[in-house]
Amino acid sequence: MPITPRPRGRPAKADQGKTRSRSAVPLLRDLGDVGAAYARDRKFVWALARGLELLRAFVPGRGALGNSDLAALTGLPKPTVSRLTYTLTELGYLTQVTRTGKYEPAPPLLALGHPVLGARPERLAVRNAMRELAEIAHGQVALAAPDGLAMMYVERAVTAPPEDMRLEIGSRVEMVRSSLGRAWLAALSETARAEAYARFEQRYRNDWPALRARVEDGIAQVRARGFCLVDGEWARGVRAVGVPIRSRDGTRILAMNCTSYEAAAVQRLEREFGPKLVELAKRVGPLIG
Repeated sequence: MPITPRPRGRPAKADQGKTRSRSAVPLLRDLGDVGAAYARDRKFVWALARGLELLRAFVPGRGALGNSDLAALTGLPKPTVSRLTYTLTELGYLTQVTRTGKYEPAPPLLALGHPVLGARPERLAVRNAMRELAEIAHGQVALAAPDGLAMMYVERAVTAPPEDMRLEIGSRVEMVRSSLGRAWLAALSETARAEAYARFEQRYRNDWPALRARVEDGIAQVRARGFCLVDGEWARGVRAVGVPIRSRDGTRILAMNCTSYEAAAVQRLEREFGPKLVELAKRVGPLIG
């Protein structure tokens, strides 16, 4: 299962003497240079891509953003950003804060995400079980899907998280440093995992050998006991166990984790919550395809 829809054979096509599209820009979440691969693809609509990239710049906790902020985050020219924010505001997807002139996501954006969340039967199937486990663990249980080189929350149940650990649906965590990501990578085919590793190497460069060793250890844990433990790597004091979830037909892979904020929770995570997650994953898999 590829992390992103990288076009196969694209580099060879790019060598046919065509000029690079003037509209092509680096994509905000593009850590694997997918944008460059599409630079000469006439079917790829860069105006649409730029607008969507602008919306992706708004993330929980970042607050309102001005045109200069958005230009810096996306790499788009400021005049282009100004036209995009104007258009998105007129369409109702952004709202302008009168006092500062900056922009915030507007409620109509929810209509874009609702069909995706509403179409996921696994969310309803596991919601109650996730809530029960979160209460027992005094922490959080999350269901996530891959998004580039990260994992994105599609459902979560939480009890009394620390203020700096409030992750909502749509939040993203690093794939290589999280139990969600390592569990998901463990479920990939060898070919798909090799493709992911190549992109990680490009992203993390000199840090990748050490990260790879920890990723491989997590994968070995999943193979040995069905789940992996990550202790304090994604954030200090945060420890979690993660499990992969495979659909019945094998075409979809998600991941679920249980995070504890208790200082002495490692043993309970390994002895109690990890096995509970494995059983939950077995129940959820047949419900997602």
